[in-house]
Amino acid sequence: MKKINHEQFRKLIEVYYKRKTALIGYGSFGLGKSAVVRDTGRAIAEEKKKEFVEWNKLTAEDKQKVFDNSGKYFILMDIRLSEYDSSDIKGLPDFKDNESVVWKIPFWAKLLERKDSDGILFFDEINLAVPLVISSVYKIIYDRVINSSKINDDWLIMGCGNLESDRAYTHQLASPVRDRGGEVELLPPDVDSWCMWAVDNNIDSRILGFVNFKPSSLHNVDFEDNQKFTTERGWERVNTLIRDVKDYETLDLITSSAIGEGIAKEFVAFCKIKDEINMAELIKDFEKLRNITEISVKYFVITALAENYKNKKLDFNKVVKASKVLDDMNNAEFVVLLWRLCNKYDTQRFKKEFLSADKKVDELYTKYSEFLSK
Repeated sequence: MKKINHEQFRKLIEVYYKRKTALIGYGSFGLGKSAVVRDTGRAIAEEKKKEFVEWNKLTAEDKQKVFDNSGKYFILMDIRLSEYDSSDIKGLPDFKDNESVVWKIPFWAKLLERKDSDGILFFDEINLAVPLVISSVYKIIYDRVINSSKINDDWLIMGCGNLESDRAYTHQLASPVRDRGGEVELLPPDVDSWCMWAVDNNIDSRILGFVNFKPSSLHNVDFEDNQKFTTERGWERVNTLIRDVKDYETLDLITSSAIGEGIAKEFVAFCKIKDEINMAELIKDFEKLRNITEISVKYFVITALAENYKNKKLDFNKVVKASKVLDDMNNAEFVVLLWRLCNKYDTQRFKKEFLSADKKVDELYTKYSEFLSK
């Protein structure tokens, strides 16, 4: 099947949503399949001027509120099929008399049939479900009905699943299911695109610096070395756990549990770099960049400078001064990284300042501006 990147997956979801055609995306665990669905849903909601809600995160009271006012919301309905049995999908029979049976469908299914409801019905972990459960969604995917209840036309129905190579005990989807929608395989993200996502999601700059320094650490799944796997989802978990953690012993303990001991030790060693660099002194005199020869230190410095720009502790003129020194050192890749991070942290401010900059910036702008849009 077609192999695609995260941006292409997002575009496909948007197209399939507009056409209301089913889509199934496969990919290794932890690389962000669900995150792309969630982020795309949020973007569609913003475009339609609706409030984005994740059904599974709502309280019973809030679910009733969304149900009663469904036209105001764009809903991500995440149904983890691996946790369901067939009656959870189909409902239970209610024998009214000797001649008729009325199926009592779940509350979430009732929401789908409301005329003004809108969103994405997302069957996550679709191929981890047992075959009987998978067969129960045939009709939902193709005919857009649950028993006799028709799903409103505004809903996109899609699913995601793991690869057979993931050793996740997946079940092969039957050919009739696979033929009822589009199919793609999501590739692991490259470091650059993941870092741009990470900036949008406030991922710790220490993680950004380390992943840029060692790209292979972003997704490291080896079934033979008996280490905990390191995935994009794992780094997001690290980010949650290490907020405000400063001492290295605790940092090592937390990170080892979250992404594996080997990568954790390298990450903690990288974090110790900040003890070697006086950022305040460096910002006063960027000529001191010339004394930094270790690649790992440079990555730390660049991410630290970008974070200072984000927090408005570093102005635009100093970004330019640092860039001039780096460019003079033939460190073009670090200029590109600095500009892209600053631009991503505060796009409107960064581009406005460049457009209004004096002629001294022209040479740098001509050389590097193409990288801002990538």
